[in-house]
Amino acid sequence: MPSEPFDLEAIVEQMSPNPQGPPLASEPVHPLQKAYDLAREAMESYVGRDNNRTSLAILSTLSYLNEMPGLGVSDEERLTFGQTLDTVLNIFCQPDFEVPEEHGFLYLVYNSMIGNIMEGCLKTTTDHHLMKVNSQKQNAFKSLVLYSARNNESIDIANLLVANPQLVSRWAFQTWKTVFSGNCSQKVTANLSRFLSQLDHRLVPAIDMQELYFGCTYLGIPEERRAKELINQAIQKHIPAEIRNRPNPTRVAVFSEYWSKGHSVHRTLSGYIAALKPDFHLTLLHSLREANELDTSLFDEVKRIRFDSGALDLTPINDNDFAALIFPDVGMTLPSILLVNLRIAPVQAIMTGHPVSTFGAKTDYFISGREVDVPMIAKQNYSERLVLLPGYGAVHEPPTYSLQGCKKTIGEMLVNCSWYGQKIHWHCLDTVNEAMRRCKRRVKLRIFAGDAPVQHKGYAAFINEVSRRLPHGWVEIVPHLAYPEYMGLMEEADFAADVFPFAGSNTVADNLHLRKPTLVREGYRWFNRIGPAMLRSVDLGELIAASDQEYIDKFVRLVDDEAYRNQVTESLRGADLVNKVFHPQGAAEFAQFIRNVTQNPNHYPGDDPIIL
Repeated sequence: MPSEPFDLEAIVEQMSPNPQGPPLASEPVHPLQKAYDLAREAMESYVGRDNNRTSLAILSTLSYLNEMPGLGVSDEERLTFGQTLDTVLNIFCQPDFEVPEEHGFLYLVYNSMIGNIMEGCLKTTTDHHLMKVNSQKQNAFKSLVLYSARNNESIDIANLLVANPQLVSRWAFQTWKTVFSGNCSQKVTANLSRFLSQLDHRLVPAIDMQELYFGCTYLGIPEERRAKELINQAIQKHIPAEIRNRPNPTRVAVFSEYWSKGHSVHRTLSGYIAALKPDFHLTLLHSLREANELDTSLFDEVKRIRFDSGALDLTPINDNDFAALIFPDVGMTLPSILLVNLRIAPVQAIMTGHPVSTFGAKTDYFISGREVDVPMIAKQNYSERLVLLPGYGAVHEPPTYSLQGCKKTIGEMLVNCSWYGQKIHWHCLDTVNEAMRRCKRRVKLRIFAGDAPVQHKGYAAFINEVSRRLPHGWVEIVPHLAYPEYMGLMEEADFAADVFPFAGSNTVADNLHLRKPTLVREGYRWFNRIGPAMLRSVDLGELIAASDQEYIDKFVRLVDDEAYRNQVTESLRGADLVNKVFHPQGAAEFAQFIRNVTQNPNHYPGDDPIIL
């Protein structure tokens, strides 16, 4: 019998918005009602002592919560999400309920969602659930299902890793999804950093390891380096591949899942690939997306590398004649992470579509720009050899949006914050809040967070934390919009403030296109130096802050000093953006670099940065 027996009918009566019973079969079931009905089925199965059926019912409920419409921000949604989840977790934690072995991984998939709903909708954590399973037979497994970066209590992950590397590896990749809505929380970032410190060489590859590989960027370079080194080593150790290469100096391949017009990767890098067209036979490699979803216009050949059940079918490239393989956006998909850890061509280079190092994959060069990257700290930032082209290491295409003359309808200062979810760090929020506290005028922040915080039902927790950290301003959080609508809202603002330390590139370009003065905070990596580089190109270095205090001072001046703000805006309106920001600088030099290394991979001896 359960250690904490409960009255099924009493609980259903308390939790259901329709205590008289489910609606008639002919009536449509409201999405929120369906969540309650699924939880009811799980309870009935548990009381009936049908272990397998109970497990399936719990999984059905978790799946429905994860996929159902609604962000969990209305009172009704918060109540439904919270009560439904708490109900099935109470069943899950019963000592006489054992999860069938074949269902184990399916539960881990919902790790981040569980923590997000508990904190966002119930404003608590699963700490009390962890206590319930502490001495159970399935203690380790159940604890990892419940335990995420949102918990206040801690678990010794290092010891669990020794006992069960596969289980802990899968948990680590799943729990990292919390970063998309949780980087704004100091507790979450501290916990994620601690988790990484407890992982070691026992880490094994698993589905969703891209969540850690991609998400670790948003903690800091020590955590990013450690996470990627562990994943690279795991792939190279556990996933062998035999690639036979007979390089033809005229053949170059490009692997990208995001090579479609309008995507940030395509917007900034298509100019470089286009420069290769006159001299090379170009092959586009892709995996997850259909070819008709990609821009294949530059390519002579298109090959799909199928990805099924966590494995790549390398048949299309097992025997290849590529002299070079270029990865515009490593880290954004699992196939890119797997492939970059294979030696497919004699020369392998990565680009700034996801502008960070692989820290130990089979890559030779990182393609960047002289106006952005710093040669002196190249070895700190990259395991690859840095190649510095003229310009930014990106060729920003001019935005397609035509200014509509949109004006704000409020009296407050309106600030564009194009801050995609996982980039929104708690330290940036605290700095902006202090700036707003010092402003004489009231400020409204319009935060364009995209769809990242929405994932895994993290939106409610995200809103709670952002609101808590920004009490001195009026905050509007805008979900993902189509590009014209996004730019139309951006056009209304008085100025823009970039996020830091994980700053923007295309978002800064968008604001400059709209002639919005854009405040940036300069750092030491490509992603927080590209915005400052663009501002310097239009002689607006005065909007670049080198410290938190400078960021605060410049923010306050842009808010309170109308004459200064107008002066900077007029300067930007007169700037030659086409030739100074949206220019093809570096494309010819990139093509020459590829010609040199395809003809002779040792064309550039040594390991110092190559400045072209």
